[in-house]
Amino acid sequence: MSDLLRHFLTALGLEDSPAARAPEKVPAERHALSTDRSTTVFAGEDGDWLNYLRRPWSDRQDGVFEMEILSLARHRLEFSARNPRSVRWAGALTHAFREIQSRLEAGSAAGVFNDMVFGNPANSAAGLLLSSCGSLPALATRETRVNDDLTPAESRILVRTRMFEEFEPLLDSPGTPMERLGKIWEVVRHILLNLGHESYPRDRFTERISLTTNWAMVNLRVLYDGKKDGRLQPGEAGEAFEILSAKRNNIDRRELHAREPFFRLLSDVSFLLRDRNVADLWDTAAVIARDYLDSRYLRLSIAGLMPEKPAWLEAMPVEWKGPRKIKTPRPEIGRYGIIDDEDEDAWKQVRGPLEDIGYLIIGQLGMGQFGRVYEAINVTNGSIPERVAVKVDRIRKGRKKEAIEAADTIMAIARGLSNSPHVIRVFDAGHLKKIRSNYHILQLVEGDTLDHLIGIAGTEHASILRPKSGRSSRDEANREFLKSLSGSASEAWRRERKSPPFEAPPGLSHIMDLLTSTALWLEEVHHLGYAVNDLKNGNVMMSRRGQFKAIDLDSYSRIFSPLDKLSDFFFLAVSSLQLVTRGCGWKKSATASEIKELLADPGAVERRLLEIWPYGDLGAQSDGRISTGDVTGFFARFIDDARSGRFAEEPQRFTDAIDTLIYLKRRLSTEEMVLQ
Repeated sequence: MSDLLRHFLTALGLEDSPAARAPEKVPAERHALSTDRSTTVFAGEDGDWLNYLRRPWSDRQDGVFEMEILSLARHRLEFSARNPRSVRWAGALTHAFREIQSRLEAGSAAGVFNDMVFGNPANSAAGLLLSSCGSLPALATRETRVNDDLTPAESRILVRTRMFEEFEPLLDSPGTPMERLGKIWEVVRHILLNLGHESYPRDRFTERISLTTNWAMVNLRVLYDGKKDGRLQPGEAGEAFEILSAKRNNIDRRELHAREPFFRLLSDVSFLLRDRNVADLWDTAAVIARDYLDSRYLRLSIAGLMPEKPAWLEAMPVEWKGPRKIKTPRPEIGRYGIIDDEDEDAWKQVRGPLEDIGYLIIGQLGMGQFGRVYEAINVTNGSIPERVAVKVDRIRKGRKKEAIEAADTIMAIARGLSNSPHVIRVFDAGHLKKIRSNYHILQLVEGDTLDHLIGIAGTEHASILRPKSGRSSRDEANREFLKSLSGSASEAWRRERKSPPFEAPPGLSHIMDLLTSTALWLEEVHHLGYAVNDLKNGNVMMSRRGQFKAIDLDSYSRIFSPLDKLSDFFFLAVSSLQLVTRGCGWKKSATASEIKELLADPGAVERRLLEIWPYGDLGAQSDGRISTGDVTGFFARFIDDARSGRFAEEPQRFTDAIDTLIYLKRRLSTEEMVLQ
């Protein structure tokens, strides 16, 4: 924790305050899957996890298998059985980790392994428990209970009981030590992954990407000897593991690396087998690991509020008539995301040119000022997902109205932002000569934009173009901001295209989750040297699994000075104000003039929040751990620091504010950390 953050928390009265859990209770009648826990996992479904998390900590492990992980400080792992059933597993796992270290010996992978296991402070406590759990929604997880000050109190790794039982007969199988390691690698690799988890990561998605990248490198070095003719060549452990995995997944072993996600990940990052220049390749591997994790990401707090996709937005059914031949129905108004004849006309114009380059439209996902976005099937390009989003210049009344960014520009921006996991991926871009339109091939995010979800679609500021050069003055940035804010009426057409909002009004912990995601995204983009320029709730999406993704890269530009970040923070103030007040229940969206009045006076923001506050007395709910004023005061200061430009001028101030938000959120709503 930074000194500035500690000073700020002490000033708030939080650093040394008495503690007890302060959950933001979500009534069961709101939504069956809503939760006050900020848990993010990477396997399983939300209902299964919620049922699991409702069980007391002491009831989750079943005691069938139970071991203690010892001797972490001596750079050697030992597993000690705590019941007779676990003796064979304890011996096998102790030998397995010795074989791993022997195989790695030295070099980059050995360093990665040591950092994951022995360099991780979360593993330094004596007696880390490894136990079985019969009801675990994932194959393995790591859980941490925290003290009143949010420091770790107890940590354990849980493995699904059925997996221990399934591989138990193989513990004494014949073969070399490496062959035996390969036969139980399914269990070992999950334990290794969870040994790499920190106790309390600042951003769980970013931490998981880094961990998965390092974990994949260790897997490669243990299982494979190298590559030949473009294919990974398994060693003794890899041979045994592949044979068993093909059998368990009912996949022909020859197709394992193409069809099974984990093996595909290893194939895609196989360049990490090189021992030279690994550091230079790590960023590329991290982007691949991010793609691997994207579809698995599940944030329970937000996923439980996401509405079902309305029938009129469902994509076309498809019928495969051959390897590259697909049959679909005809587009029609009122179905497949088509609202009116303008939508239908635009669809018909772009359908043929997109089919010519290998993309078959099956639904319209949305529309912005400059482009339309379609869901499409990728028929020919095996290097990107089968289902993608395609953004095309917006065609209106039979002609091109506005244009999205050209291919060279958008791909340069996409490369610069590829290490930002909170930004949508751009796979390709080009120009459709037949209709003189640009197109972008994007990652498909199943969900909706945040403006629709919180009910403010059509009331946000007008979209702005990407600036052609750096801003020359603060006044210039302020004029651009005020002009865009006054132009919000031009976005009124968005209201006609609204999709369903959240299933229930977001609770306070949900609002804080969403604000944290927005702030982390902006901090990350600025760190990479880019400004967003057109920051608003309508330009970010929440997936149905609760993942945050910024979706419109057309306005992004390079940062040349702090002046270029001012607009981002001005607009952050607006979007944050809309989020926290709309979440509290404004019956109608604030007008541009009301927003300007509130932004001019941080005291007015806090007074408005207290007037409409629906969450009760947080001090009473938490036995004094956190007060309502702590939260409303933070929101008011955060919005004022953004609108005043202080965040742009003092990046550390923004970082500290994010840390404070995370701290407040965790004191409010997190009972324990569960990291799958």
